[in-house]
Amino acid sequence: MPRMDKKSLALLCALSLPVTLQVQSASEEKVITDDLSSTSSYVNNNVLQLAAEMNSLVEESVFLDIEYFQKRQIMVGEYGRILVRSSTDSAWVQAHVPVQTTITAVDFIDDKVAWAVGHQGVILKTTDGGHNWIKVFDGLQLTGLLKTSLEQQITLLTAQFERAEADGFIDGDSIDEDALDELEMQLDDAIYKLEDLTANAGIEISFFDVRFTTPDYGLVVGAYGAMLETKDAGNSWQYIGYQVPNPEGFHLNAITTDADNNIYVVGEAGLAMVTSNSKQHKSWRALDIDYMGSLFGIDVNGPILYSYGLRGNMFASKDQGETWQYLDTGVTNHIFSADWLNSTELLLVGAGGLKLVYNGETFTNISASNQRIDITAVKVFDDNVLTTGLRGWQTSRKNELVQGGLK
Repeated sequence: MPRMDKKSLALLCALSLPVTLQVQSASEEKVITDDLSSTSSYVNNNVLQLAAEMNSLVEESVFLDIEYFQKRQIMVGEYGRILVRSSTDSAWVQAHVPVQTTITAVDFIDDKVAWAVGHQGVILKTTDGGHNWIKVFDGLQLTGLLKTSLEQQITLLTAQFERAEADGFIDGDSIDEDALDELEMQLDDAIYKLEDLTANAGIEISFFDVRFTTPDYGLVVGAYGAMLETKDAGNSWQYIGYQVPNPEGFHLNAITTDADNNIYVVGEAGLAMVTSNSKQHKSWRALDIDYMGSLFGIDVNGPILYSYGLRGNMFASKDQGETWQYLDTGVTNHIFSADWLNSTELLLVGAGGLKLVYNGETFTNISASNQRIDITAVKVFDDNVLTTGLRGWQTSRKNELVQGGLK
């Protein structure tokens, strides 16, 4: 079964995998195959070089994420299309975006500065509230970071292996034969990855989420365990995907933070991890959710964490991820996104037009029977509920959320 993330499910394709991708420009649509022999086609088709086209029907596009700061709102989606508006009562305006690749996630820092990420390793930044964006990073640069990170990993693992083999200790702890074999396998794997790296390898990697905890510190996650961090407001980026507890390179789908500024990441195969603010986010620790399916999102409400994903699976933790409880949602729809209607009610949305309200004890399915289009994202602000999907967007009032869906 293909390794899936929430963006690929919403778009009905597996992103970053060897499948047929659709690349569309003003005058043509061309089908290309995503493999090493055709990676240069991405560049030749100009998705990284040509600006997103202005389109009068842009509001009917596929959108994958929503963000807001105060009253300002931004939506991001396919073909580099980004919409911005200053309030719910104002009209959407298409932003000027320097790429035509799909944008998957966006994060506001303040009313002027926001970051967005997407396919082909793209990272974008705006400093005018979302009207104009610049490309600060892409997959071509990512290849260089991958190479540097692998070289550093090989140097570290080689030194650890040689010391362990000679002394029988690593970092002060005794090591047995199995642990030594595991260390050797990690070293061989890093060497293989470096030898297998191609000039355009970074273009094959899609980013799925971005989160800045301060104006200077930001984190980006994506396909095949990709994880980047910046400590200088995006002026430079470091690849840290090989430094976290994800040796299989599972997709990383979503990021959130709690009140203590701890950072949580979830992904496929039930992967979850946390880095503590008290340790300046220098080390990551795996969390055990006891689930092997994909997790598409994670949200916080006070001391409680909620994570959700494939086939309606959902879990809760009351101790910062140390232990998790399975929650029976009563549905098998994939859950893509969630946001808080108020301090106690969580609105979850997903495949097949799913709208599900959880009040901490019970789930109420308010999906409309005549609305079966996938909902990719939801944001609640003031009295408004904004959703995006495969056919654009919809805004409703919170009091319009009733049994049977939106009025």
